[in-house]
Amino acid sequence: MTLVEVTQQKYQPCLGPVIKKLISDRCCLALLRFFIAHPNGRFSKLAIVHAIDDSNSRAEIEKDLSQMVNEGILNLNIENDISFYLLTREENVRRVILEMAEFEWRHWQLVLEYL
Repeated sequence: MTLVEVTQQKYQPCLGPVIKKLISDRCCLALLRFFIAHPNGRFSKLAIVHAIDDSNSRAEIEKDLSQMVNEGILNLNIENDISFYLLTREENVRRVILEMAEFEWRHWQLVLEYL
């Protein structure tokens, strides 16, 4: 009699290219750092624009928010016709993003070189 062990592997998304694309863009990096600083918050588009807009780049922020939703980094909830953005609840993606909270600015260049 043989014993066979069956294990189920969860799909591990490859975040390397996505993260590299996000952190190589100044606006995406600012958004990413904003949500790392507030991992359990949910914010309207207007609140996010006011929090990180330093050069009147509202259109760029809106485009990058949509991109981050499409990539699965952020979730979009709509309540009473108001869009709220929050960091994803998907465990693998969230863990990678929150581990970046420990990065200092000098570490970002190392991350770009590694990816």
